[in-house]
Amino acid sequence: MVMAYYALGKDDINHYDEGKTVFPVAAITPEKARMFTHLNFSFLTLSEDGKCALEEGTNLQAAGKIFRELQGIKKYNPNLRLQFSIGGWAYTNDDSPTVARYRQAAATVEGRKKLAQSCVAFMREYGFDGLDLDWEYPRAEDAQNFVALLKEMRLQLKRARQSNQLSIAVAGGAFSMARTYLQLPQIAAQVDYVNLMSYDFNGAWEKQTNHNAHLFGDAPEHNYDNPLRKLAFKPALSLTELERRFPATMALTVDATVQQYLRAGVPASKLVLGLPFYGRAYFAVEAGENHGLYQSHQTLAGDVYTGDPTLLTGCDACTARKDPRTPGYAEIKKLLAANLGYKSYFSKETKVPWIYNADKKIFISYDDEQSFAYKVAYLKKYKLAGAMFWHLGQDDAEGSLLRSLYRNLHEKTADVDLAGGVHYQ
Repeated sequence: MVMAYYALGKDDINHYDEGKTVFPVAAITPEKARMFTHLNFSFLTLSEDGKCALEEGTNLQAAGKIFRELQGIKKYNPNLRLQFSIGGWAYTNDDSPTVARYRQAAATVEGRKKLAQSCVAFMREYGFDGLDLDWEYPRAEDAQNFVALLKEMRLQLKRARQSNQLSIAVAGGAFSMARTYLQLPQIAAQVDYVNLMSYDFNGAWEKQTNHNAHLFGDAPEHNYDNPLRKLAFKPALSLTELERRFPATMALTVDATVQQYLRAGVPASKLVLGLPFYGRAYFAVEAGENHGLYQSHQTLAGDVYTGDPTLLTGCDACTARKDPRTPGYAEIKKLLAANLGYKSYFSKETKVPWIYNADKKIFISYDDEQSFAYKVAYLKKYKLAGAMFWHLGQDDAEGSLLRSLYRNLHEKTADVDLAGGVHYQ
């Protein structure tokens, strides 16, 4: 299976114009529509009274028109499941002004029932086939409430229509994962799919440049103390078993993420490997010994970018949205095609590429068709459910990444060598 995310914010909906919107529904061609099994519209959130809703101020008439257009895609792929995703980082991170709504809704029987029933009502009104909950991330004290919320959502979904599906998006990094790690078997039991956000392992918040979503570790990169070793497993693990399942130090990688979920007891048949259709850029990066990799930088961190929007030379779209730090794959390809000094390199150890511009001192970590081949071979090796990606509008017009994903999923990948790099023990 392949789960695609289609992202439109409030302003995108309110000013939706097929000729001006960056990625309108019409850009989802019949060929592309046949390459994924699920399409998640992102994002809905919670209203002040704890109900499933579009962001306050969204033009409901415009949103309804978009939803009808999305339903029209099914004529190209009758088996397509159209879902909506609730939450996302902006609405649910610890510093978000709306995260309290999620915590409060999950905390009581009445709150959980009201939320779940409102989601089902929204589904019925607009013809959706399921929902995807993207709470980033429940705290340890929310864990049991989160399980109870999923149970209620599943109950209401199946009561409305047995074929309705429920999926969740979960942390890729072990530090956020640790909050609900001990409850993962209970969580997985309530959902059809567990979507691993196996990306954003590194970014402007780190001191050094590194990969956004590398498959395996690399000896020179920074390792972290494994936070999962500190959890109170019941029954307690022996030291030998603890070392086997949770090595003392680790790099944040796709491989580590997958293995940690599998070792928690999440069935491989429910795990969905997340793939990024975007990269992460760093600025004021010296070349060092490896074309900008593992070097210090001067890139502003934070959710809202307040720096120079023109820093990513050649990326007009980045300038327009006033944030040069997360170029989409389409924009990255344009940078490489232009004669601006951007050069691409590929790591045999980590199985991902990066770009360095020596003149502008710009480093970009990203994924391409080659790295997707390795990741698909990996998910096949461990018999995972499939792949998901964020997000559809970041691919190039030809759909190069989507095509690569589809091709590798449906063709033999015996020639892809997964040796090399530092694997999670």
